[in-house]
Parts: sequence; C-alpha cells; structure tokens
Amino acid sequence: MNTKKHRVQIAKFGMYGFLKNLRFFEPFLLLYLIQSGLNLFQIGLLYSIREATMYIFEIPSGVIADRYGKKNELIMCFLFYIVSFVIFFIGGNFLVFVIAIILYGLGEAFRSGTHKAMIMAYLDRHEIKESKSKVYGLTRSYSLMGSFVSSISAVILVLLLPNLNLLFIIAIIPYVLDLLLIVSYPSYLNQKMMVDLR
Repeated sequence: MNTKKHRVQIAKFGMYGFLKNLRFFEPFLLLYLIQSGLNLFQIGLLYSIREATMYIFEIPSGVIADRYGKKNELIMCFLFYIVSFVIFFIGGNFLVFVIAIILYGLGEAFRSGTHKAMIMAYLDRHEIKESKSKVYGLTRSYSLMGSFVSSISAVILVLLLPNLNLLFIIAIIPYVLDLLLIVSYPSYLNQKMMVDLR
C-alpha cells in the first residue's frame, strides 16, 4: 500500500474520533431530564444504569468483537447510539429513558477500546509499528477537537433551537457519518478470532 493510502486511512481514523465526540446534548442532558419531569433520584438512577451497563458488557463486547469482527462491533455500537438518541428525542417517562440509557451504555461498552485495536491492527499489518505513538496522538488530537467543537456548537444550538430534545436529532448526523466511515474501513480490519466459549 502506498503512502497516500496510508494517509487517507489514518485521516479516517482521526475523523472517527472527531465525529464520535460531537455529542451536542451531553452538557445539557441533566437539564433535559429535569425538564422532562424526572426527579433527581430518577436521574441518578439513570446514570447508574448507564455505568452498570457499560461495566457489565465490557467483557462480552470484547468476545463479540473477536467472534464477529471489530468492524461489525463498531457498526452495532453506532446503531445502539442512534436508536438511543431517537428514544431520548421522543422522551416520555422514566421507563422510556431507561431503555435509551441502556442502549447508550451498550454503545459505550461496544465502542470502548475497539477502534484503538483496529488502528494497531492496521499499523501491524502494514509494518509501520514505529508510527504507533504518532498515529495515536494524531487521532487523539482529532477527538479533542471534536470535544471542543461539540461544546461550542452545543451552546449555539441551545440558543437557536426551540427545544432541548432537538439536540439528540442533530447528534445523530455525525454518528451516521461515523457509521458510514467505519463501513468504508478495509475489510481485513474486521478480522475475526475463533473463540472457545466452553
């Protein structure tokens, strides 16, 4: 593979981090839940459910990645996120938000560490291991830029939008783009490992 193709793929790795951090709703999630009629106990419970979901599915998500491929797992991750955002947008009662937060937690668990492993697999395959620190640093800087853009954009959006729930619909856009980006990754990054579950 030539240098130009390496640069394109590494830029894709960076754009993944940028897009995944465009969570415009995040600074206002607590306010949105209060506005939706939830009390502080229910909100605390939602946050606990999200964290519990992430920790419970951390290991199973690794097994799924090995069995069905990391690329497929990331696609599932973004589908969980997108459905979660749609449910948050619809809103409603506490039980509806429980479903949304569980899906969000699943997205977080399935995403955790998977993309980094794909980056390392790519660098190993093309024998450019010496660039690991540089490439990881570059992708991390894209992620931080995404967080910066997200926080500034969120404030502007809140001032312009009539309702806070619209932030979830807008957040779907970068996540759909990230999903398409993952689909465009080389198929060999979806390498599966035989896992003995006995």
